[in-house]
Amino acid sequence: MTDLLKPQRIEVYADGELVVLKIGNAELKMGYETALQLSTWMRVRAKEAKHLAGDTSRHWSVIGNLSDVMNGGRPWGKG
Repeated sequence: MTDLLKPQRIEVYADGELVVLKIGNAELKMGYETALQLSTWMRVRAKEAKHLAGDTSRHWSVIGNLSDVMNGGRPWGKG
């Protein structure tokens, strides 16, 4: 089995104005605009692959801020 087929550790974090994507030992730094574009492409293709796999289940996830909720706000931000 090649290294590409083995599960890899994946990490994403902000480094100032850059977004860092680490997969295994490889590291890719990009501007936030590029990161947003890449995330959109990934989401669209993931939805396509899910559909082609016959998975019709619905799954909603929200990345929120617990401290906002603790203070009476909404988890997805201000507004």
